[in-house]
Amino acid sequence: MNIGYYEKFEKELEAGLKKQAAASVKLFVESFNGEEEVRDWVWSYLPNLEKNRHSCIRYEIFMNLVYPTLKRGFEAGDYDSTMWLGKLIQNIYQTKGIFEELGSLVEMDFYKRCHEIDPENNQGNGLLLGSLLNWFSYCEHEWPAGILYGNDGASIEQCEEIRNEAKFALSLVTEQADIDFIEQFLEKLVQYETRLIKALKSDS
Repeated sequence: MNIGYYEKFEKELEAGLKKQAAASVKLFVESFNGEEEVRDWVWSYLPNLEKNRHSCIRYEIFMNLVYPTLKRGFEAGDYDSTMWLGKLIQNIYQTKGIFEELGSLVEMDFYKRCHEIDPENNQGNGLLLGSLLNWFSYCEHEWPAGILYGNDGASIEQCEEIRNEAKFALSLVTEQADIDFIEQFLEKLVQYETRLIKALKSDS
């Protein structure tokens, strides 16, 4: 590995020299000598990761160095690899074929896998809780019109799934504000379900 190419890439990128930066990052990727060297660099790089404004890391670095390392770890049930795939979900979404290759898992799914591997890990639990809270916020963002599941109104079966996730989230919370948010969300869910049931009865 020639770290000089990476340092040159960073300087060129900062100076707005896009073509030169692309050439330097290509040379850097090609300078690695084997999987072990790639793995060692990736795990030294990730803790200091600086994302670009799109919450992604450079395509060439992700595709050729970071992703292969994380994928191998993920398939072996490694906690840190699984967590970092969740953190780098925008790279996964934006790199053709990768989302499907990983089983079409979304951010929350990776953090759930982390919880299954180590239920006591505070960092992973915090990431999972944050992902769940974001989902609940999305589900209720058109309230009082209804509760969303994806782009559509939730069905009765989907309401039950949402409720189970909310109850699970309550087992992770440490802040009263989060408890209050989940409880008011569950109240809205009950109101929405009552509406659905009434509508079904009137149609029958």
